This record gives sequence, structure tokens and C-alpha cells, in this order.
Amino acid sequence: MRETPLIFGHESHLVGILCEPDEPARKERPALMFLNAGLEHRVGPRGLSVAVARALADAGFASLRFDYAGMGESRKPQSPLAVERRDELQVECAAAIELLHERVGCSRVVLFGLCSGADDAHHVALSQSAVAGMIQIDGHAAITAGFKWRYIAQRLSSPRRWQNWFERKFGTPSDTDHAVIEGIDFFEMPDRDTLAGDLSTLVARDVRLFYAYSGATHGYYNHAGQLRNALADIELGDHLHEQFLPSADHTFSRNAERMRLIEAVIGWLQSGWPVAE
Repeated sequence: MRETPLIFGHESHLVGILCEPDEPARKERPALMFLNAGLEHRVGPRGLSVAVARALADAGFASLRFDYAGMGESRKPQSPLAVERRDELQVECAAAIELLHERVGCSRVVLFGLCSGADDAHHVALSQSAVAGMIQIDGHAAITAGFKWRYIAQRLSSPRRWQNWFERKFGTPSDTDHAVIEGIDFFEMPDRDTLAGDLSTLVARDVRLFYAYSGATHGYYNHAGQLRNALADIELGDHLHEQFLPSADHTFSRNAERMRLIEAVIGWLQSGWPVAE
């Protein structure tokens, strides 16, 4: 595994780390591109992006993890090519894709994003034709009837919820209850119909989709297969892989859950882009 720091962008203002296998990555395989999660720089929360990138290199996949302009070691350009941040993101990702093409020789990329990075990946995938796949961790989902009754059942069966009710009822101070939509205030969740339309567009372009959810998403995702069930009216077929890891926290800080996520990602990549004999 080799890691190389790189500077790129129209003003050489973006900083990234290219992570490659010891043997050159196969050109028929896409390279991975990691997007920033919230205010975290390119290492990812608790080093998640680094851990995934290095495991991917051991499995034969090259990747680039870089800092958005104005984050980490990347600086803001003096002459931006876009005014709105979302448009600026498209410019930065296009430059990163071109860099991967030049350095690795790949023609297509797979995006990796956690939380707000997953939301960014969604918009980049819709706009960039070079995107062959998208990995969303604790990203978009849609509410179903199955989610609602599970959510209610979990709340009713929780002793802490009943304790909170009695404390509120009789005036005893209690901790603030969690919001129903917990942990997704870093981005705006698309409504169900918008999400369905967007994923239909990506599937029509043969973009493969990997959606993983930790236990931290219990306010909007709480059972395996929920996303596919919510979008049952569109043909997702083998393009969608959905993984529920309820024992994991939002940043996959515990090694066992992190390894389960990494193994699932590698297995999905290897099945989607096998190496020809």
C-alpha cells in the first residue's frame, strides 16, 4: 500500500492523499473518492476514511481522500469558479476525478460519504457522469409504515421512556428527549418522491448503490430493507445493496463494527467490479 500527498485544483489549492495498492490498480476497476463528513477533514471521523482507504488498497482499489476548499489543509481559491457552495463542490469533485484519471488511469469513480458527505455524494453522483457507484453511510432514507410501528414499539418498550413520561407528568426534571430525526441535521433529507426520482436516474445510468446504516439512525431508519421497501415502486434490482449495522455508532468507532462495514464495502466492490481472468 502506497500513500502519496497531492496538490490539485485550478489554483493548486486542494490537498489530498492518493492511496494505492502495492501493485497498480486494475484500470477496469473504479477508484474511490472520499468526501468530507461535516467539519471533519480528510481523515474522517475517528480516522474512518483512512481505515477504509487502506483496507481498499489491500483489496486492490485505489482511492483519493481530500479536503474541501477551506477545510483541513485545502485553502479557499482566490478566484472561485462557482458562487454557491454546492456548485463549488461540483468543481472540486470534477478536479478530483480528473486527478484520479491522470494518476491511476481509471475512467470511473465510486463516491464514499458519511452523513453530510453522503448527501454531497448524492448530488455529485447526479451531476458527474464519471460516477459508477456511491457508498452512503448514515445518509438518505425514507420513512415507511414498518419504520413507524417499530419506532413506536421501541419507545413504548423502553423503561427510560416511561420514566421520562412520569417525570414530565409530575414535574420532576429529566433529560431532554432525543429528536425523532436524530443525527441528520447536517443536511436536508430529500422527500421520498425526490429520492425515488434521483435513484431512478442513477440506476438508469447503471450507477451501483451501497447504503449502510448504523444504530445512530434509529430516528429515521430502524430495520433492514427499509429503503428498498420505501422505494418499492421503482426498479432497483441488483443496483441497490442495503446494510443495517444496528450495534454500530455513527462513526463506527468500535473495531468490530468498523471491520464489518469495511468487509461489506469490499465485498460489494469486488462483486460489482470483478477482475477479469
